Amino acid sequence: MGSISLASLKSLAAASFPNITERLTSKDVGLDDVLSHEDGPDTQLAATVQVPVAPSQMFEYFLQQGWTDGLPVIPPTPQSVQQMIASISLEKHYVVGVIPPVNGKATVEKLAVNAVMAGCLPAYFPVIIAAVRGMLRPTFNLNGIQTTTSNVTPLTIVNGPCRQALNLNYSSNVLGQGWRANATIGRAIRLILSNIGGAVPGVLDKATLGQPAKYSFCIAENEEENPWEPLHVERGLGRAVNAVTVCGCTGVHSIVDMASKTPKGIITTMAAAMAAGGSSNWFSGEVSCEALIVMCPEHAAIFSAGGYSKADIRQELFQKARLPHEKFSEENLELLAKRRPHCFQVGQAREIPIVDSPADIWIVVAGGKGPKSAFIPSWVEVKLTTTPLSD
Repeated sequence: MGSISLASLKSLAAASFPNITERLTSKDVGLDDVLSHEDGPDTQLAATVQVPVAPSQMFEYFLQQGWTDGLPVIPPTPQSVQQMIASISLEKHYVVGVIPPVNGKATVEKLAVNAVMAGCLPAYFPVIIAAVRGMLRPTFNLNGIQTTTSNVTPLTIVNGPCRQALNLNYSSNVLGQGWRANATIGRAIRLILSNIGGAVPGVLDKATLGQPAKYSFCIAENEEENPWEPLHVERGLGRAVNAVTVCGCTGVHSIVDMASKTPKGIITTMAAAMAAGGSSNWFSGEVSCEALIVMCPEHAAIFSAGGYSKADIRQELFQKARLPHEKFSEENLELLAKRRPHCFQVGQAREIPIVDSPADIWIVVAGGKGPKSAFIPSWVEVKLTTTPLSD
């Protein structure tokens, strides 16, 4: 809404009220309109259709139906879908939640269909279920993510012993290609958001540019080379618990520091990378945007050797990852004063921090050899969620 004037926004809202009131007071409001995120079984099962046998013709058919992300998919035969469902203890009718913006009912069966199409093994399915549950928490703002003009997309981070069992990549090229588990889990989530949630590009998914991570974005944390507590432990779970964290991602900003050998030096480089103008983090509202640092093991080792805790890193990044007012246009400063008035109090320095609090900065250790980390800005009113695997 940042590009719409306040007067225009008020006009749009006033014009919408009669329709909203009529809909809410209509006697025709049915169960689909009020179904909660955890309403149990749904007796409407996924439909079975006949498709062409030839792979190229089958792909064309799926494309015409709008069921793919533009890439070929694995046909979700009844047998393959049942094998996926059998990997968890929930019945196929069970509704895990309703996925915006069309509030499609995410039954276990429909989730399994999309997991099969993405190329997942049945063993990956509990991770997908946990990710969906995490995204459906109100604090994640999934409806906003699904319909915004921003390029924001969910990033899935896996912790716990299942990383090894599922052969999830947490080392070299962790943000890239090459691992079935990472690629297909992330892809299944995207297919679910499109096929069940209805976030079709150009229709309800209004992203101006999008980003490659909207195809798939799933990583695991390199707990073996993490000198601190891993993410899921920070979030209150036991180290031996398998868990999935989802966060908003509006791009990956490389942080290259090959020369610094002290925590202070790396902090300077990281803060400079975080303080680049133009990211969604600057324009958060009443709910602060979060920020994620994907720290390579080499940088983490330097911080640890220097006696730094994650809290120390957060505090220094919060103090240094800032932009002076002069780096913003007058129009953007006016918008910022409305969205983040606490940054414009009398007596404060004329600068804006990338986040509102050190607690808004999260750190995971991942990647292989080399002094390259990354900064991942989030999006407005999106809070990271962590969900244990229940199966």
